[in-house]
Amino acid sequence: MSSIYLSPDQLALIERPLDAKIFLQGPTGCGKTTVGVERLLHLMAQGVRGDSILLLLPQRTLGRPYYAALRHPGVVAGGQVSLLTIGGLAQRMVELFWPLVAASAGFAHPDAPPVFLTLETAQYYMARQVQPMLDQGFFESITIAPNRLYSQVVDNLNKAAVVGFPYTEIGERLGRAWIGETSQARLYADAQEAAIRFREYCLAHNLLDFSLQVEVFAQHLWPLPECRDYLLATYRHLIVDNLEEDTPITHDLLREWLPDFDSALLIYDQYAGYRLFLGADPHSAYGLQDLCQEHVVFAESFVTSPEIKTFGDHLSLALARSAGLALPSSTLIPSLETNATGEAVGRGVGEALEFDYHHYHPEMLDWVAAQIASLVGDEGVPPGEIVVLAPFLSDALRFSLAERLEQLGIPVHSHRPSRSLREEPAAQCLLTLAALAHPGWGLRPVRLGPWYFFFSAIA
Repeated sequence: MSSIYLSPDQLALIERPLDAKIFLQGPTGCGKTTVGVERLLHLMAQGVRGDSILLLLPQRTLGRPYYAALRHPGVVAGGQVSLLTIGGLAQRMVELFWPLVAASAGFAHPDAPPVFLTLETAQYYMARQVQPMLDQGFFESITIAPNRLYSQVVDNLNKAAVVGFPYTEIGERLGRAWIGETSQARLYADAQEAAIRFREYCLAHNLLDFSLQVEVFAQHLWPLPECRDYLLATYRHLIVDNLEEDTPITHDLLREWLPDFDSALLIYDQYAGYRLFLGADPHSAYGLQDLCQEHVVFAESFVTSPEIKTFGDHLSLALARSAGLALPSSTLIPSLETNATGEAVGRGVGEALEFDYHHYHPEMLDWVAAQIASLVGDEGVPPGEIVVLAPFLSDALRFSLAERLEQLGIPVHSHRPSRSLREEPAAQCLLTLAALAHPGWGLRPVRLGPWYFFFSAIA
C-alpha cells in the first residue's frame, strides 16, 4: 500500500476481505479512484496474483493512476494485471478463439487470420464504400466533408454494437428520432446502405472494426463454453472504474459475470455518465449495485471547493428538471435548500460562476484568453490545470483560441475524442506532401476548410 493519506472510510473499504463485492459511489474528487488503486495493491500484497485481476475501464486513458501504481517499486510480482476496455477484451478474445467462431460469425475466410482495424483504418475502408455512393448521388443533400461522413457512419455502427441492437436497424432508428423535414429521412436510408456495404466488405475480407469486434464477442464468443470457461478461470478478481461511463453491452456482460468473481469493486461516479452521446448508460450501471454485497457511499469531495460544489449541485438539479426527472427527497442535494412550497432552491451560485456576454465571436475569444492569462500571470495557476470546454470544437475555434494563447506565451493543446489522426494539421500536411510527391497515385484534393485542402486517399 502506498504512503498517501487515506481517510478511515477509505482504509476500511480497501482492507475488506478478499471475497468482498462492493459497489462504491460518490461525487467527483471524493477518493473513489484512490480506493480502486489501493484496493488493487492490497489484493496483490495479500497474495492475489496480478494476472488473476481484471481492471475494466470505459477508456484506457482512465487507467493512468493504475498504470502509475503498478510501475511503482515494491509492487508484489505475480503476473500482469489486465487493464482493458470492453473493446480490448473483445479483441483479445476474438484473436484467441478466432478459429471457433470465424465461420459462424459470417467471415468469408475463416482459415485466414483476422485483421483488426483502428479508427483511422476503419474510416479508410469506409471511404472505399461510401465514395462510389457519393458518385451515384447518395447523400446529395448534405454538405459536410467526406471524411466527416465516413466517421459518422462508423460511429453509428459503434453505437449499435455497444447499445446492443442490430446494425441493420440504424436507418430506421435514426428516422424515428428525426423531427424535421421528411425529405431528410432519405439520408438515413443512405447511411444504412453505407453501413451494410461496409459490414459486408469487412466480412468478406476478415476485417474487424470496433463494432464487429464487440458483436462477435457478445453474440458468438461469450455464449461459447470454451471462451466463458477461459475467462472465468483466468480472472477471479474484478475492479471497474467509471462504471457510469461504460455502455449497456458492458453492463450486460458484468451482470452475468459478476457472480462468478471471488471479489469485485465497482466504482460509480455520482451525477456523471456524461458520454451518453457515445453510448454511456448510467442507469444500467447503477443497477449493478443489486449484485454486490455492500453499497458504500462517499459523500464529501477532497478537491472541490464549496462554491464549485454548490454550482454543480444547481446544474445537476437544472438538468434533471429539464429532462422531466424528479429528485427523490432521500437524494436531495445538501447544498440546496427548500422554499416555503418545498421546492429545492440554491444559494451562493454566483460565487463560483463569472458570466460575460459578447455579441461577436472574436470578442468572446479575446475575453477567454484574457481570463486564462490572468489566472496564469496574476494567480500563478499552471496552464496544465486550466481547461476550456466548448460544446463544439470546430477547427476555426481551435485555431483562433490557440493563436491568442500562443501570442500570450501560454502553451495549449486541444483534444476532441471524435477527431481522427488524419484531421490533425501535421498529418494533413504530411499526407498532402506525399500526394504531391506521387502524382501517379491519382489522389484528388478535398476542401476541408475555407483556406486549406487535403488529398483524399481514394483513387
